[in-house]
Amino acid sequence: MTTAEIRAAVEDFVAAARRAVEAVADGVEIHGANGYLLHQFLSPAANLRTDGYGGSPHNRARFVVEVVTAIAQAVGAERVGLRISPEVAFGDVFETDRDDVLATYGTLLDQLRPLGLAYLSVLHTEPGGDLVQELRRRFDGKLIVNSGPFGGQITRERALELIEAGHADAVAVGRALIANPDLVARWQGGHPENELRPELFYGPGAEGYTDYPFLEAA
Repeated sequence: MTTAEIRAAVEDFVAAARRAVEAVADGVEIHGANGYLLHQFLSPAANLRTDGYGGSPHNRARFVVEVVTAIAQAVGAERVGLRISPEVAFGDVFETDRDDVLATYGTLLDQLRPLGLAYLSVLHTEPGGDLVQELRRRFDGKLIVNSGPFGGQITRERALELIEAGHADAVAVGRALIANPDLVARWQGGHPENELRPELFYGPGAEGYTDYPFLEAA
C-alpha cells in the first residue's frame, strides 16, 4: 500500500464505523486480528515495509493507532472496541518472537490507552497467561478474552473459570452460540447443549446456522 492508500483505508474504516452507528449499532469492533489487514501491519513476518509504517514495533503499530484513533474521534471512544490476536498465526501472519510481540502490542496499547476505548478483545490460546495479562495492564480498560480455535472451545465452565480467576471482564463465545440459539438460557439453567456440526461451519447457506433447535418449552 502507498501512503495515500493507507490514508484512504483509514477513511474507509471511519466511514464504515459511522454507517454502523447511523444504523443504530451500539458500537463497533475494529478487527485487528486473525491475519486481516491491521494484523498484517503488526506482524514482522507480513510487514516488510521500510517507511514509517514498517520496521520497528512502533512503526508497525502506527496504522492500527491511526485507524482506531480516527474511529474513536468520529463515533466516540465509548462506542469502540479493538480485537487483536497476538501470537495466533493466520495465513502467513506469524508472530513468533515473544519480546517483539510484547514490544509491538505494548506500544500499540500504550498509545491507545488515553482514548478510553470501550474494551479490548484478545484472542489467545492462553487468555490467563502472562502476555495477555500484561497487555491488559497496558490497556488499562475492560478486557474480553477468547481462546479461539487453537485454544479449545469456550464452555460455560471455562468462561466461569476465567471470570472468577479475574483474568477478564468478559469472555467471548463463538461455536457454542452458533449451535445454541438460546445459549444464555441453557447456561443459566444448566441445560445440555446442541451438538456442534463443524462440517457446516463457514457454509454458504442457512444449514448449520439457523436450524439448530431451541430448548423445548417448559
